[in-house]
Amino acid sequence: MSRTDSQPQPRAAGPGARTGPQRGYRGQLRAAVTASAAPHGYTLALWTATAVTSSARGAPGAADVLALLAGATLAFVALAAVAHGGAPMMPERSAPDGTRIWAAFHLPMAACAALAGLLLTRCCSGPLLWGLVGTTTTAVYLLGVSAQFLCFAVRRHPETTDTRP
Repeated sequence: MSRTDSQPQPRAAGPGARTGPQRGYRGQLRAAVTASAAPHGYTLALWTATAVTSSARGAPGAADVLALLAGATLAFVALAAVAHGGAPMMPERSAPDGTRIWAAFHLPMAACAALAGLLLTRCCSGPLLWGLVGTTTTAVYLLGVSAQFLCFAVRRHPETTDTRP
């Protein structure tokens, strides 16, 4: 049923909910890739930095693993507090509408995290090393991917901006 009161039609909600040809499998794949981009990139960054650190210093002990966990968690919480200004985090999509697919190319962040891990192995050891690997990997990834999304965001012209709620 079409609306005649000049009010915009409500948008569909949920993953892959787009109108037109994107609603099929390709639309669902697009939604899955978009939702997975940030977690996938962070996993690559943290795993790569951890592998580089392990290669240089050997397998981490229990205290090292707990220090990595603490460092990664503290960096995430600190950056979340900065990003949200102390306000509670509200769930949002991992990338704004119109973000180009290249913004999800996380190789630079994984490489930077690996380099940071390698540099840390030159000056630290034990739980301090692993805590710093977790902290720097998380910070490098979140700050870098934010810059990547900003750089690759599609610039919209005012006359083509979607004003629907």
